[in-house]
Amino acid sequence: MKRFLAVMACALALVGCTDYRAYYNSVLEEISSERYNGRSVYGDGDVRAAKYLIDQLASFEGIVPCEAAGPEDQSVRPYLKSLVEPGDEGRWNLVEGKEKYLPYLQHFQFPMNVMRGAMSLSVDGVSYAPTFDYTVKEFSPACHGFFKVTYLDEEAYRREGFMEHLSSGLYRDQFVVIDWNRYLETVRPDPFDKYKPWLTELENIGGIILRQEEQFPYFKARTYYQGKCPVLFVNKSFPDDAREIELHLDAEMLPTRDAHNVVAWLPGTDPSCDTYYTFIAHYDHLGYMGADQVFPGANDNGSGSAMVVTLAKYFSKHRPRHGIQFILVDAEEENLLGSFFYCENPRRPLDKIEYLIDLDMVADDSDHLATQITPGGEAGLERFRQINAASKAPFDLVMEEMNDDSDHFSFAQKGVPGIYFETIGSIIQHYHTPRDTYQNTRDENFDRLFDMIVRFVEE
Repeated sequence: MKRFLAVMACALALVGCTDYRAYYNSVLEEISSERYNGRSVYGDGDVRAAKYLIDQLASFEGIVPCEAAGPEDQSVRPYLKSLVEPGDEGRWNLVEGKEKYLPYLQHFQFPMNVMRGAMSLSVDGVSYAPTFDYTVKEFSPACHGFFKVTYLDEEAYRREGFMEHLSSGLYRDQFVVIDWNRYLETVRPDPFDKYKPWLTELENIGGIILRQEEQFPYFKARTYYQGKCPVLFVNKSFPDDAREIELHLDAEMLPTRDAHNVVAWLPGTDPSCDTYYTFIAHYDHLGYMGADQVFPGANDNGSGSAMVVTLAKYFSKHRPRHGIQFILVDAEEENLLGSFFYCENPRRPLDKIEYLIDLDMVADDSDHLATQITPGGEAGLERFRQINAASKAPFDLVMEEMNDDSDHFSFAQKGVPGIYFETIGSIIQHYHTPRDTYQNTRDENFDRLFDMIVRFVEE
């Protein structure tokens, strides 16, 4: 009987789901607008985005900062491809009324290579468009000039000491075109980092052009180091017989890039319940690639951030028995650094997390709902399957092997039970490009995803 009443109460509460969808869209449209400069360090776009999100959270009754119980770990730690260490207030020192915001923030920092100046490429006098015809790998150093183009023959891939051959001096002041799939077959790099130490350690060479049929996105993560030569990705538009390229690329190594997680808390209605749910999404994005290419990051991951804030709005009015933690992390695009730093310095015990829900890119138009579960997340997945199957318009719930594409991976390493959600449809074509705008998002999946998550917590 109690379960029936709970379900009915939930159903009645969700009658106003359309209102929550309108709110979700208002948040998504705002944080993916031009004023946030791609929510990275350029123009303090990340700080302004975090400020806006905190303003939203602080406006909901009962939601308070989730403050640290003690000092942060002061060690510098490597995490997969990056380094991270505690930071200070950084650019928040310049924010008016910072006393309101600082209790919600967790500060950390890391070195970072950025490219927000010159960026142009022409091939035999024909201009190429960045993010359409080519991209630049995140560890590339500055480079300016004309360079001869050289193509490798089959013998080069079979030769012992493939990388040593590239650094031999034969290709000094030349860009070497390498087939991406042949490179993977020849080098067999670490799946977590396909470039370091291989391509980033090349010497006596002008640069590398990796080519495959489809265009790669800008990058998965910026990096804490610069390589010794630039590395470009091109698609099938790059010719088989190019003779010369002209490249102009500005890059700057920032020794310290300050970053800031947002962590909020909503107490549950049962003081004796010491476990809690955690909703997490990253609010950062890629900023600029060159001086003109801004990445709005609407689907990735303005959508997840907007969903987390909208869930906070809902649960502030319909408090569950458990407490709920809301984490909006920075530096996911820099290799999950925000969630990694949080897991090393949790504001509440990680072993008390009842379930973690990671929302990353949920503004697509398909029935395809990709899921990944952390170790221990199987029971939660089964509950989601039951709720989904009972809905009027169930998702096609597709289970994927867990990987390091989003912040649940950091929590998985700590044994936290949880799940990752991503809707995948036609909008994925804009992933990590300047076309990932609010206008290119869809909200038809909002109601059923929002409803499924609410029911998961309340039933």
